[in-house]
Amino acid sequence: MKKDWLWDRRISLAQAKKILSNPGHQRFISLAALLLVRKNSPREVFTEYLSPEDFCQYWLKIKRKMRKNVWQSARTIFWQVVYEKVLEKLKKKGLSIKSANTEVDSFLRHLGEQIKTVRVNKRLTQSQLAKKLGVSQQIVSRIEKGRQNVSVLTLKEVVDKLNARINLDIRAD
Repeated sequence: MKKDWLWDRRISLAQAKKILSNPGHQRFISLAALLLVRKNSPREVFTEYLSPEDFCQYWLKIKRKMRKNVWQSARTIFWQVVYEKVLEKLKKKGLSIKSANTEVDSFLRHLGEQIKTVRVNKRLTQSQLAKKLGVSQQIVSRIEKGRQNVSVLTLKEVVDKLNARINLDIRAD
């Protein structure tokens, strides 16, 4: 049995193709990242393993997985260019591809920017703030980028740990 890019995995080619045809599968992102790291032929990837639409929709998550290994940076850059070209072609065909990552809400982005400004002014790193809050640095990053919807109580805790004040201007239009 030829495994090719799956040479060190305990999975058959048929199983891999089945997983890659189902973006909802828990192993989809990790397997797609492995595929892209080990294959450098977009034509082969898109005809044999992964649909261009799924690739574009889940690229940000796949890229994040690929970036966990520094050795893969050149391959990540290559596939980023492929992503941009494929996305352009799909848009010309009239297909709208929504990213698996949700759009950032402007209110959350603004709130995150304010939290970051206070943190930087207090000369704290994200890791230091995360430790004070008892969360991971990635959560603090997501909050600062507006990608984490925080509860009012969590917001209060962040403000307390930063020893800051917050003023929410809430208006009904």
